[in-house]
Amino acid sequence: METYSIQVMELLSLGRTEDGRNRMVIAVSREDGQHTYAIDIDELTFSELEALRPLDGGRARLSPYPKWDPYRQTYYSALVRMTSALQDTLYFACSEAYLAQIRLIRQGEPSLLAPGGAGGKIARELPARSRWTLPRKLAAYGPRLSALLLLLLCGAAIFLYVSAGGRADALPGAETKPAGAAETSAPVEPVKPVAARDDVKEAAVHADVRADAHEAAPAEAAAIPDKQAAPAQASLQQGAKAAGYVVVDIDAKKKFFGLPKDEVALTFDDGPSPLTKKIVDILTAHKIAATFLFVGKNAERHPEGVVYAHEHGMSVGNHSWDHSVLTKASAKDRSKNLSMTSSLLESLTGEKVTLFRPPYGAVDDALVSAAAKERMKTLLWNRDPEDWNAKSADDIIRYFKEIEAAGGVYVMHEDQHTVEALPAIIEYLKKEGFKIRCF
Repeated sequence: METYSIQVMELLSLGRTEDGRNRMVIAVSREDGQHTYAIDIDELTFSELEALRPLDGGRARLSPYPKWDPYRQTYYSALVRMTSALQDTLYFACSEAYLAQIRLIRQGEPSLLAPGGAGGKIARELPARSRWTLPRKLAAYGPRLSALLLLLLCGAAIFLYVSAGGRADALPGAETKPAGAAETSAPVEPVKPVAARDDVKEAAVHADVRADAHEAAPAEAAAIPDKQAAPAQASLQQGAKAAGYVVVDIDAKKKFFGLPKDEVALTFDDGPSPLTKKIVDILTAHKIAATFLFVGKNAERHPEGVVYAHEHGMSVGNHSWDHSVLTKASAKDRSKNLSMTSSLLESLTGEKVTLFRPPYGAVDDALVSAAAKERMKTLLWNRDPEDWNAKSADDIIRYFKEIEAAGGVYVMHEDQHTVEALPAIIEYLKKEGFKIRCF
């Protein structure tokens, strides 16, 4: 039985070498750091991947577990392509040889390491093929451009109204002043800016055109209190302890990956969402607690999910403001991202955030230090059921039964299949004698 230790498998580049080989470079995040692997792949897998254009304008996360399709009698795998505008899960057929190479990467086969890529620093040895054309760019940003055009039209209408004076004499049929007539000596009241209509603002929000409110207002960001100077508060984990749940403390000196062999933990990323309440209700019914790592933007949209999880004794942590790769951000942007998220969560719960999980598992010493400055410990994971990629609840349940569970910290997501699978997962873990913990 294979023990799962990979956090993230990211496709860095895909192309042909000068001597005609099909080459892909993959970055893998493990318990001991990040590693870069370079493998040559067969024509079938290469053609399937190439057709998806996985690196056009964004990033691509690969599934570490290709699967067998009994209907098409072929192996297939998945990747998640992420751009600033959208996130797509795409599937591609692959060969048994590709499956064998991915298995070797999972096992940490040193012969596949890219030159100079054995450490934490990732080097993009092959340039990603750029196939962007103007029509493709416009298609990708279509929703944003549409909303932006709507705002510009409204702005133009407002400008014309204000330019005309915004007065009754600008309306059709109103009395007009003869050309050259002297102006009255009475002072003219300044015209107040006309607020954009609520429906226009709503359209802009849903199209994600506007910059994040916190990022667009540096004065507001500067008003966030210094956590080092803040008065001591009860941490968010106190609620779980008060409810009678066992809370595991994380060693602040290292990134956390595992538990004692008789314990497991369930963690949920990327919420809150409309499914948060359902997940919490299932956990509460089974008298266990889990750890929820919330994204700031989602907490802004669904604050009731944060409050509900906290009030029911769940542990709550920081999963960044916008789920961006913080290892690539500047020190200032990193600090602002973490601080904004914690400030929002703390305003909703009245308690201090002490946990941080880096998006995509992308972490380095600088990010761990940045989290520590915000009084947060870094929480990673060592089991990934890939519920985001599951076609059914049974796929997720099967993972729990096939992979060694002892000491497992499971990363899960607020997905409908996950909600459907959760009762069976909890029952299975309890039947196997595991104590289910939170952080």
